[in-house]
Amino acid sequence: MKFKSEKGFTGTDITVALIIILLFMSLISVIFFNITKSSKDIDRKSEATYIATNIIENIKIKKYDEIGITEGEVELKNQGGEIIYSGKEKNVSLGNDIELEDGYTCYIKVENYVPQATEGKDTEQNDLVKVVTVKVQYKLGGENKDVELTTTLVREV
Repeated sequence: MKFKSEKGFTGTDITVALIIILLFMSLISVIFFNITKSSKDIDRKSEATYIATNIIENIKIKKYDEIGITEGEVELKNQGGEIIYSGKEKNVSLGNDIELEDGYTCYIKVENYVPQATEGKDTEQNDLVKVVTVKVQYKLGGENKDVELTTTLVREV
């Protein structure tokens, strides 16, 4: 009786091995892509949070009356090395130690906090608390994302 030689691999063995390797490689590449995307998202969000926090800290340093109320949300601008925003009555400088990174757009909204019980009364009495909202927008993979921080400032009486 003559038996077939079992030396080496057949074409079927090689094909099955290649298919299995390709499946694992594609799975690993998808996982690697998702990890990279998540890491980039975390980096961009951390930077946006840092920018917003820095802006809020610079606002808290100012005197209460120096902080101008805005008409809705206004974009922060870099003007002559200083970051400014347009208030209702005046432009407000936030200083020159804030860096607005490329790819990030910053908006600020400053409004008086008016409790419902005092609405419609004298606005001078209502000018005791200001609500400051800072929003930093950025793009990630074609999506618009943002970070928004809010704080309150109280007039010292």
